[in-house]
Amino acid sequence: MKPLIELVEWLFQAQRIMAVLLGTVVMLSAFGVIVASHETRGMYREIQVLQKENDDLQSEYEKLLLEQSAWANNSRVDEIARNKLQMVPPDVHEIVMVRNFP
Repeated sequence: MKPLIELVEWLFQAQRIMAVLLGTVVMLSAFGVIVASHETRGMYREIQVLQKENDDLQSEYEKLLLEQSAWANNSRVDEIARNKLQMVPPDVHEIVMVRNFP
């Protein structure tokens, strides 16, 4: 029982209380720095993954734009219409003009 009383007396001395409190604050601060560093590394890793995914998607989008322009080329459409679908332009007397009256 005597060692317990001596420990309590020691803890309640003003300088020692301040030292214990400051030591606790330093330890909590150090723990906070460790946690923040760990979270920062995780977020940086996630940013790198997302940037790579963005680059891959951007590259695929550019390829799709080129493919779309190739498929929509007027000469290609005209060739398919004439050869595969046997379409021909209408004669002049078959063209009907529609006017919008106000």
